[in-house]
Amino acid sequence: MPPPLHRFALCRSSDVAEFTTRLNDVYYPAEVAPRVGRVFGGPSVLRAVHTEDFTLGYIHPGGDVRVVPDRESTGYHVNLALSGSVVAVAGNTEVHVGPDTAAVHTAGQRHELRARADSGLIGLKLSTGLVERELSALLGRPVTGPVRFAPVLDLHSEAGRSWLAMVHFLLAELDRPGLFDSPAVRHSHVRSLVAGLLTGHQHSWTEALSARGAPLRPRTVRRAQEFVHEHFAEPLTVTDIARATGSSVRRLQEAFSAHLDVSPMGYLRDVRLDAARARLTEDGLSVTEAAQACGLTHLGRFSAAYRARFGELPSATAAESPTRG
Repeated sequence: MPPPLHRFALCRSSDVAEFTTRLNDVYYPAEVAPRVGRVFGGPSVLRAVHTEDFTLGYIHPGGDVRVVPDRESTGYHVNLALSGSVVAVAGNTEVHVGPDTAAVHTAGQRHELRARADSGLIGLKLSTGLVERELSALLGRPVTGPVRFAPVLDLHSEAGRSWLAMVHFLLAELDRPGLFDSPAVRHSHVRSLVAGLLTGHQHSWTEALSARGAPLRPRTVRRAQEFVHEHFAEPLTVTDIARATGSSVRRLQEAFSAHLDVSPMGYLRDVRLDAARARLTEDGLSVTEAAQACGLTHLGRFSAAYRARFGELPSATAAESPTRG
């Protein structure tokens, strides 16, 4: 049987620097440290399907190796071992990844991998936007902030077995010509994987998902959200938002807390930060230009809030923008 993702080979090399560069291209900036020297004992293999919203990759190290990201991860990750021995660090938890156990990493957590030379590792990276959009769709209301996953995913449970079967189905379909050559079909299946992970694995929104008949957002909240999205670049106050919805400030704050788990000004801040990120990545604006365009006038507070939401400074996002250079 051919190895996983054999149609998507990116690297086969004993040179640590070459392997590190290709790994960083599809996952995140990281240091790859083999146990001995600057070369692996055998060729390291990397195969991957990579898009803006997800990366699905297969890694077979050429020696015992430690992978340490340069900064806290800005995406969600699920690591599975097809063979060998892998230890994944998710936050403060060490997870021994094996046939019955996967490791799940929350965005913003410490993330580290230690793999033996005989390991075959599947790494699924999911963008924060993708996970939060799918959770919002499941809840029927917007979600802001990270989804905090339990670090250990039991693949022996009923939900775990079903989710693992979806992963194997995706790998099998990617390895032969057909419908999954279409990026839209791939993305649709990855969205199903995200929905399955959110539905079948424990996280900070599990109780909300399990609640029957979750209340719909009241008209006041919907009007406030529409007003914020239309006017976020203006110097708004909570009084402005309340006035636009015909509500008192107190009632508006209570409604946002009950239905969105965030204050009206917190929601406005997140909308502005998301818009600023789009300006940096898609429009190629400078940090100052993006902040000013989105109503964020204090650059110091903007940088701190941006880092708290996305795990990196806005200057790092701007430097990596494909519209620059």
